[in-house]
Amino acid sequence: MNVAFCIPNMVIGGVETVFIRTLDEMLNSIASDPAYKDIRISVITHAKIMEPLYVKWFKDRPEIETYVCYPLQNMFEGMAAYTNFFPLRQLRKVAFSFYKKYKRFKMRNMFKDIDVFIDYKNVSFFKELQFIKKRKIAWIHGTVGYLSDIGVDKHLNFYDKIIGLTDDFVIDFKKKFPDIKDKVTRIYNPIDIQSVIKMAQKGERFAGRYFCHVSRLEDVQKDLKTLLFAFEDFYVNNNNPDINLLIIGGGPKEKSLKKMAASLKSAKNIVFTGILRNPFGYMSGAMATILSSKIEGLPTVLVESMALGTLCVSADCQYGPRELLLDGKAGILFEVGNIKQLSDIMTDIYKNNLDVSSFVKNAKKSLQRFCPGVINKQIMDLL
Repeated sequence: MNVAFCIPNMVIGGVETVFIRTLDEMLNSIASDPAYKDIRISVITHAKIMEPLYVKWFKDRPEIETYVCYPLQNMFEGMAAYTNFFPLRQLRKVAFSFYKKYKRFKMRNMFKDIDVFIDYKNVSFFKELQFIKKRKIAWIHGTVGYLSDIGVDKHLNFYDKIIGLTDDFVIDFKKKFPDIKDKVTRIYNPIDIQSVIKMAQKGERFAGRYFCHVSRLEDVQKDLKTLLFAFEDFYVNNNNPDINLLIIGGGPKEKSLKKMAASLKSAKNIVFTGILRNPFGYMSGAMATILSSKIEGLPTVLVESMALGTLCVSADCQYGPRELLLDGKAGILFEVGNIKQLSDIMTDIYKNNLDVSSFVKNAKKSLQRFCPGVINKQIMDLL
């Protein structure tokens, strides 16, 4: 069986991190279990892989063949800075559109030996796959509503199976799409708990007491404005305590977020670390990992923090946080966008008003469901 995973681009982000873990576990099974020895894995991207971390990863695993749908996409994107005016901007967009249509036509023969296509990130390959008569799986890293928001819900009929990351996703999907409800199933993201713990032991430490947030700084989804203003409220109401907020990650919104943070009274206590290859040392030493998102698929950072014995504080958004944190027994939930509530939770943690050990104990008991071996068997059985 030849299986092709389709993912738009390999950037530093949660979906890509989980993707690599999934591939690693599948490769281990193929190498060790005779039942899987004839499975071959390919990866198809829209653009050439440029991130050094992933360039090296694929180079070290030559058994995975990689293909680029649009080899010139990086060039077209690079031209944007020099052609962002009329009429060159329109000319570039039209040329790129025709280029992609031509490459899609060529794809029908290019991938004729693939048996199963896995559209791994939110139906982003439906234009390429809709005319290919092979088995297709859509892997959704978001909410059911998100599918409608980005206009891909009408393309779900092209797929033989739909994978969601949480039970809540499956429930909502069946309500929204009753005609294809039998196609949907849930598979959690795999988390190698022992690997996370080992990396934390090797990772850098941050002095003093602090809260931390880990994400790609790219859009309003993560709602870092709520996090920054909540920390400001906490800081002012507690007479400028010697507590820091670490924001771990990078992305296109990093500059604007730094500017926002610089305008606050707590500015000197807000630390932007940038992208860290190993953030787990910082996460393990935090008073709490805080997730302020308005929407999630399955927030991996919460599971990683649970594995490290770090208290999780999360916005009660769709989907994942409530399911992961066992309705508030394995972590603290707050209303999405509620600055005051989050500030009060920070104060309770700072003043030791909470039984943190109880949250952490419940969290660790629930981690078996994310074991890579368990998840990998579900994937292999599906294939």
